[in-house]
Amino acid sequence: MTKSTLSYTLFCSAFAIALAVLLLGCEGSDPNTLTLLCGGAIRPPITGAELEDEVGIIERFREAHPDASIETNFGASNILLGQLKLTQRGDLFFPGDDFYVEEAKREGLVYETRTVAQFVPVIMAANGNPLDIQEVSDLADSNVRLAIADPRAAAIGRITPEIFEKNGVSFDALDNIEFTGVTAPEVAQAVELGHVDATITWRPVAEQYHRNSVIVEIPREDNVLSPLVIAVLETSTNKALALEFADFIAGPEGQEVFQRYHYDVE
Repeated sequence: MTKSTLSYTLFCSAFAIALAVLLLGCEGSDPNTLTLLCGGAIRPPITGAELEDEVGIIERFREAHPDASIETNFGASNILLGQLKLTQRGDLFFPGDDFYVEEAKREGLVYETRTVAQFVPVIMAANGNPLDIQEVSDLADSNVRLAIADPRAAAIGRITPEIFEKNGVSFDALDNIEFTGVTAPEVAQAVELGHVDATITWRPVAEQYHRNSVIVEIPREDNVLSPLVIAVLETSTNKALALEFADFIAGPEGQEVFQRYHYDVE
């Protein structure tokens, strides 16, 4: 990672946290309004984006709870955790890996949790896969312009070094990283736009962006999967409603939506 990329990433993280403090400080006191801190890569099933005629989780929940309102704050998982620690505000926390929920638990911020699905990482390669990338070790080739998500910001970034190490590649020795993104969609877009040759990202994100790229599966035994767990927060002002939302998203109707977006729900 270059110094300029590092500085930009740190600036974006600090700006996001400061903005969250401002926005959360402006929240109203309506007990039927829930604030959801949600990993950026989980936005499509939550909002119903990207799939034609799809109704997202929030709208489906509101059909059964017309008086409820869900305000969303999407971002990189570790940045959201930092916001939560700093503001001590929010009703629900849904990061891209249960690692961040466990961190929130250690801070005494979690009331209850529900397991929703899991993220499966894949390799996303340039259209036609001209460099014939077939496995994780191929990403270390000096001819491959590689994008990674920032390990200090995003859930996929946190586990990417683990995936490389599991495949016999020293992450610290990589010298072909051309771009570092803050979220999984950012690195996927870098491949899709031709700025780099490959990245590791979540399957649902790769499926969303792979019009000009290809998906290369990583064998389960060589992969690191990320459980998706939604947490009802101790800071919630309406835990009963927040629990209803958590149960809804982890229930049959929520599972149906996540499956349509290529999440592993088994």
